Amino acid sequence: MRRIVPVKALTGKALAGTVLAATVLAATVSAGCGTEGMTNTAHAAASAATSADHFAVERIATGLDRPTFVGAAPGDPEALWVLEQSGRVVRVEGAERHVALDLSDSLSSGNERGLLGIAFHPRYADNGRLFLHWTGLGGETRVAEFARGADGRSIEPTLVRELLTVAQPEENHNGGQLAFGPDGRLYLGLGDGGGAFDPRRTAQDRNQLLGKVLAADVDTPAPPPGAPARSTGSTGAPPPPTWAVVLSGLRNPWRFSFDPALGEIWVADVGQDQVEEVNRVLLEPDEPPKNLGWSAFEGTHRLDGHDLDPTGELIEPVATYGHDEGCSVIGGIVYSGAQLPGLVRRYVFGDFCSGTLWSLRATPDGGATDIREERAKVPQLTHIGLDGDGELVFASAAGSLFRAVPAPG
Repeated sequence: MRRIVPVKALTGKALAGTVLAATVLAATVSAGCGTEGMTNTAHAAASAATSADHFAVERIATGLDRPTFVGAAPGDPEALWVLEQSGRVVRVEGAERHVALDLSDSLSSGNERGLLGIAFHPRYADNGRLFLHWTGLGGETRVAEFARGADGRSIEPTLVRELLTVAQPEENHNGGQLAFGPDGRLYLGLGDGGGAFDPRRTAQDRNQLLGKVLAADVDTPAPPPGAPARSTGSTGAPPPPTWAVVLSGLRNPWRFSFDPALGEIWVADVGQDQVEEVNRVLLEPDEPPKNLGWSAFEGTHRLDGHDLDPTGELIEPVATYGHDEGCSVIGGIVYSGAQLPGLVRRYVFGDFCSGTLWSLRATPDGGATDIREERAKVPQLTHIGLDGDGELVFASAAGSLFRAVPAPG
């Protein structure tokens, strides 16, 4: 592998003048993955040239079916919740595993389809509300609300309400991430609908939901307390929320996360033939949706024949890398835990194909610096999450879960 070098100190401001296992990420990998070293806009080449022992990883579970998510639920700190691409939600506590919900008969799995995202309501410990993102039997994106089961470790199989259904023209670029932001809204990442170079030009079309990051207030209206679970089509079911476009110009935002301390969203967007990119964007709900550039840009490279929507601020990535370093970026997390002091306030992310993990430091001007390759690797990395103590955990499409631990010595 070529050494990682920061590209340039990107500020996150406007450009001047202008998933999984081989079956999970196959389309992402084949249809888009660059040839340049890791880049950022701050000139920190020296520190980026060597690997760092900020942490090691230890395997904590095996035998899962292409996990796409691992993380903790509020009020359940001892367990990890895992999504399997084939449709199961699994609660893992030590050596014990419990299938909390099985949607395998209600979804389409394979390629980049399947059970892709989960978000627990911030007050899940009290209200038991959670939300899932999966691929329906017709290939469509579905997002719905569910309720915690009476035993506290299961999910009621009957959904509370449908929140969103979006037709997907192809089997790849379905997006994936579902997460609550610091403003209390539920955020969803959707890819451009698939195919090479966004053939339908959805990402730059503000009238399309594809190629966007969306947000909705799921608390207005909220389901009545004690109301029986009903689907959207049932009489008396609460109506779905209104989804707003927060970010446009995305190819396949498989994973994103929030830095509540700064009110920012970090979005890793899977590239086409050259560049994988990481974006850092200030959340400004009163401003027009910001544009991350795809398909007019891949990374910072202008693509011929692709128009750019002139509305909204155009945002450069703060870090990019080429396909000699990997093929499919897996977005990460700004670490704020206690066990790994060398990572505090650093954004940790990785790559599915190479298993490489990197970390970088955000700069006050909205950019990034000090990009460092970590010695630890996670093969077939699909997700970076947090356990109940705020420590890093990783999912591998090969069927394993890993935990970050202090490096030996």
